[in-house]
Amino acid sequence: MPITKVKSEVNKLADILNNDIIADECTAGELQAVHDQLQEAILSRDPAQLIRDKKLTQQLLVFEESNPVVGKVIKDLMTALSGMGI
Repeated sequence: MPITKVKSEVNKLADILNNDIIADECTAGELQAVHDQLQEAILSRDPAQLIRDKKLTQQLLVFEESNPVVGKVIKDLMTALSGMGI
């Protein structure tokens, strides 16, 4: 199920944030905000719609391009979201 994969990738993203792998505090703060919005979406009745409404995929693309440290996790997360039709 795609939502299970999304949850897994969001957990990996949380690990990156918790381990201070991202040195730039501004980037880390923005990525944390996206992470929190993804968590909110996962807990909602319609995660796909909430993710689309918040335009989280566009925000994730910016991080994928600008932060090679989290690039793979974000790429995997984008693939999982794609599996949900997002």
